[in-house]
Amino acid sequence: MNIDSIIRKREDSIISLSEKIYGFAELGSSEYKSSALVIEELKKEGFTITNPYMGMDTAFRAEYGVGTPVVGLLMEYDALPNGHSCGHNLISAWAYGTAITVKNMLTSGKVVVFGTPSEEGIGPYAGSKARMATAGAFRDIDFVIGMHPDDIWAVGSKALADAEMEFTFKGKAAHMAASPCYGINALDALVTTYTAINNLRDSAKSDKNIVIGMVIREGGQASNVVPDRAVMEVDVRSSSSSYLSGFVEKVKKLAHGIAEGYGVTLEIRDLMPMYTEYNANRNIDSILGEELERSGITPINIDESDEPASGSTDESNVSLVVPTGHIDMKIGTGLPGHSDEFREAANPQRARGELLITISVASRTIVKIMENKHIMNSIKSEFDKHGK
Repeated sequence: MNIDSIIRKREDSIISLSEKIYGFAELGSSEYKSSALVIEELKKEGFTITNPYMGMDTAFRAEYGVGTPVVGLLMEYDALPNGHSCGHNLISAWAYGTAITVKNMLTSGKVVVFGTPSEEGIGPYAGSKARMATAGAFRDIDFVIGMHPDDIWAVGSKALADAEMEFTFKGKAAHMAASPCYGINALDALVTTYTAINNLRDSAKSDKNIVIGMVIREGGQASNVVPDRAVMEVDVRSSSSSYLSGFVEKVKKLAHGIAEGYGVTLEIRDLMPMYTEYNANRNIDSILGEELERSGITPINIDESDEPASGSTDESNVSLVVPTGHIDMKIGTGLPGHSDEFREAANPQRARGELLITISVASRTIVKIMENKHIMNSIKSEFDKHGK
């Protein structure tokens, strides 16, 4: 039995899994139905399951086979408030379909599926791949492949390092007109901090691509009461994680100084582990590209392009600890990420053909690597030379 015949035989179950997750549309860290569904389906295929995984209820590790080499597949299933507007239901189906296809082609070695919650950074499991990478989840994995829906066919990846924080200012309430002198205005401290952080753009190194995003979550309860509590979220990105670490410390120090000047208390909470920049493995990506071309598709190699990184992902953290390849699957043209249009394009019935092609491409790539020691050695050699 060849790869495409295996995929055709399982086509309906692959699409059904994606449709169900598309309908669940669970936010990050709350993907209980989605993860349970995938776990159940992989159990039916003979995979051994570890769940919860690394202290996360909706994370899991599913493995099949023995010996080496070992391939890891990254599965996401979290949605956004407007549904699967990032297409993670398709990532779930891709990882599931690729895993069961490779499983049926294995003569030796192992396929491992990592169920990774909250790539979008919501809830206590935000950035689960970064947590896994730090805790050694990929220590026994020889190479990893990730996938994402997009508006282009592409291989490789670039990403900005990313840090998200919550700033909570606490002051003292008082009547705004009768006794403002008895209050301590938490909102004033927040607004001053907002402006000061915004002004830090001018001091950032231009080649580090600093991006700052902020939103005020709370700013008081009534206009005639001195606000005693104000909350904002701060998102800072850079093309260099080492530079970003220093910049974030500068942001925090600045905020604490302003809070002290206003007489308010300040609590800063990191909302997720820092996402790093991406370390693409060109050996893996070149094979993915070749297999796409065999399918009649000419992909862009993002890692080799002149386009700067514009997004962030915790897959980047994985790429720093294990050789990682990536494929982007085209599901439309000119689709803005996280939009209603993207969500509609991620309907598995609309993306059915593209999804099956991507499963076939990834499966052929994995089998080629696992059956050729020379390719595997080249992948590891590249990583050892350029890994961090």
